[in-house]
Amino acid sequence: MKKFPWLVLLTAAICASSGDKLGFAGQAAELPSVEVALPEDGMFGLCGQYVLDKAIDRKHGVVVKARWAALAEAEKLVALGTVPVGLTTSESAIRANLSDIKLRLIQPNQTPHNSILVRKDAPYKSLKDLQGKPFAVPPEITSAYNQFDYMMKKEGIQIEKFFQLKKLGAAGISATLERGEVEAGYSWEAHASKLLATGKYRVLVTPRDEMNRILNTKVKMLGWLGTVDSWAAKNGALVPKLRAIWQEMLKAVQNDEEHFRKYAKRFFGLEGAEELKLGWSRTRQFFLPPDFPWPDRANLEIEKRYLREATEMGIFPKEAIGVIDALFLP
Repeated sequence: MKKFPWLVLLTAAICASSGDKLGFAGQAAELPSVEVALPEDGMFGLCGQYVLDKAIDRKHGVVVKARWAALAEAEKLVALGTVPVGLTTSESAIRANLSDIKLRLIQPNQTPHNSILVRKDAPYKSLKDLQGKPFAVPPEITSAYNQFDYMMKKEGIQIEKFFQLKKLGAAGISATLERGEVEAGYSWEAHASKLLATGKYRVLVTPRDEMNRILNTKVKMLGWLGTVDSWAAKNGALVPKLRAIWQEMLKAVQNDEEHFRKYAKRFFGLEGAEELKLGWSRTRQFFLPPDFPWPDRANLEIEKRYLREATEMGIFPKEAIGVIDALFLP
């Protein structure tokens, strides 16, 4: 063996290297995993995909396992406890809690990402000009509908009486607008960009801006990472990790045009050069600010105020007042 000291050293080095690799593999295998329900379209899906692609979860000591589903189904999976964590909204959480499903909100994801579109040559200058007109809007159970109802009630308008509402999903809103069956459409981003890229439509109102004005805030939150209270109670150590993952993702995704373009067709149905260009410039404005802190007392109080006022307006049952404070995990 004295003739081959290099062989001894090489063998030792290989063994050490293998041991390190096995150690890292073992460490990765020991990371706690969390299944997260993600919608197959829209901004929340784009954000979830970014976490996976960039392995942001592992940097914070968690493995996120995605359960992809249609938007409404993703929310349902969380509410039923089938998937422990995933997409929800404060409005959905209220309804769930009133049905004794104790949904809790972990981390906000974005701001209201809707636009009210009309034909480019339409004479309308405000929402009040649409009185008595056919108007395509999301269903009553959506945050978009609830916030629209809230906005208009603040103006003394009952939307069910004031407009001819047609309640549809994103694709249906676009289709009825393009067929000329309605005078206005309350569309999500980046579905709105697809319509705007045709040059046939313009934005009449951006609901986010109206909500900010009414609530006297710079940031109205929408779209949450949520869970049920029993999971949060058993997995309290994972809550700050999930927040850290989401906050790091939000800082980066809104500046990553390549990621948007890669998934624009899948999440938004955008394909052409003009659609992609417009979609990116418009979509990125609806993310939370890159330095947005959570938890944050001031913004928490804004959200609670909105929910309380909406309840007082009759948008939610009066019993909702008793569950609002419990919705938000500390």
